[in-house]
Amino acid sequence: MPELQVESVTKRFGGVVALDGVSLSIERAERRALIGPNGAGKSTLFNVISGELRPTMGDVDLAGVRTTGMSPERIARLGLSRTFQTSSLFPEATVLENVVLALLPGEGHRWNCVTPLERFAHHEQLAREALNAVGLLARAGSLAGSLSHGESRQLELASALAQRPHLLLLDEPLAGLAKSERDRIGALLRGLPRDLTILLIEHDLEFAQAFADRMTVLHNGRVLAEGPPDDVRNNPAVIEVYMGSGAAVAARRPERAPGPVLLEVRGLRAGYGEALVLEDVSIDVRKGEVVAILGRNGMGKTTLLHALMNFVPLSAGKVRLDGRDLARASTLARARAGLALVPQGRHMLAGLSVAEELDLSPRPGPWTRERIFNLFPRLRERAGQSSVNLSGGEQQMLAIARAMLRNPTLLLMDEPSEGLSPALVRSLESTIASLRDDGETVLLAEQNIDLALAVADRVYVLEHGRVVEHDTARAFAAQRSRLEKSLGV
Repeated sequence: MPELQVESVTKRFGGVVALDGVSLSIERAERRALIGPNGAGKSTLFNVISGELRPTMGDVDLAGVRTTGMSPERIARLGLSRTFQTSSLFPEATVLENVVLALLPGEGHRWNCVTPLERFAHHEQLAREALNAVGLLARAGSLAGSLSHGESRQLELASALAQRPHLLLLDEPLAGLAKSERDRIGALLRGLPRDLTILLIEHDLEFAQAFADRMTVLHNGRVLAEGPPDDVRNNPAVIEVYMGSGAAVAARRPERAPGPVLLEVRGLRAGYGEALVLEDVSIDVRKGEVVAILGRNGMGKTTLLHALMNFVPLSAGKVRLDGRDLARASTLARARAGLALVPQGRHMLAGLSVAEELDLSPRPGPWTRERIFNLFPRLRERAGQSSVNLSGGEQQMLAIARAMLRNPTLLLMDEPSEGLSPALVRSLESTIASLRDDGETVLLAEQNIDLALAVADRVYVLEHGRVVEHDTARAFAAQRSRLEKSLGV
């Protein structure tokens, strides 16, 4: 009997289909890696398996027990435990207390802020055993808030292991770790008991391939490929998803004379809490050009755009837009200076129609609602419809339209092709090319290499938060192996 059986699971969020008929069977003691581009549905699948989301259609069985519709607590008691992309700890509790708290729901206990943890002292031995297993016993009395990012990952893993699971779900356990921490946590994961069934989401593909017995690739909410790591690595469809099939447009497009530097970034460092994501990043964007930031998942592309918008504070570095120093400027000041972001995932506003979203915050300039409707005729047709009920492609049009109505000096686009069909990606390519031809300046973070090379003038490649390659799109198109080294499966 499989440890985990996922049968034809579909999950819809309004007009967006996050999972589309996914089936998965994992044997006991198997180590399975789940990989795929951003927006493929990996974390959504974890949330369905663990009971945090109920599938729109389909079922999930855990060791022969149908868990569809069960609460996460009931599923945990059946032997499932998980970690999350972002560590969620009690910073003012000790390391030991965090593990004790993790044990309570699985045993049917509840705790509130007025219940002393000493009442649950009998769980302490299990907690200490789990901390010892992950090499964190020496920090048992330390406050969780004092831990490094890597130690926080260890604590989250200890909390999961303390529950004695049969099935462990690991959601990007190496995300945001420095190399020394990745090596340490990676060795810890490889040393987990072989009789423990593990389903792993990880964007470090080299680690995932070395760790897993089998791999499953999700793309646009569907299973694209499955099999032993070497077979998946060499699967043409998987290579197409991660690398794209060609860059003929970049080779044909005439190069233009560069304009003056509009955005200047020097020595930028940024991250989340103790997790340093970007280190010594320096880029330039010239007026009227499209610059693409390429990199695998987790390499820092989104963090770079968020740091430019001040969603993530800088720990060091300079940011200048059209000669103006923005390093210490607020998000509002940066928006007023001319930065506009098309966010990853579109972020439609529930309860608003298309027309109402377009009316939220336009600024005077050449981009008007009429010009937007000429660029995206579909939005004119959908003007009275709720934005959350649009298709994925229509939502992307609306997200771009909202930003353009700000009449920005520099347009930031974060993974705009995520979750779009090939036909819609080609339409997006035409849209960005049209903006380029109209003289707009765009900084594009993207995984789709063909899209990036088709529209960009220049390309930067990020790897573990550092710029490792920089050249014209034409040069990368002619020497594709340079990209494959950093971005290939």
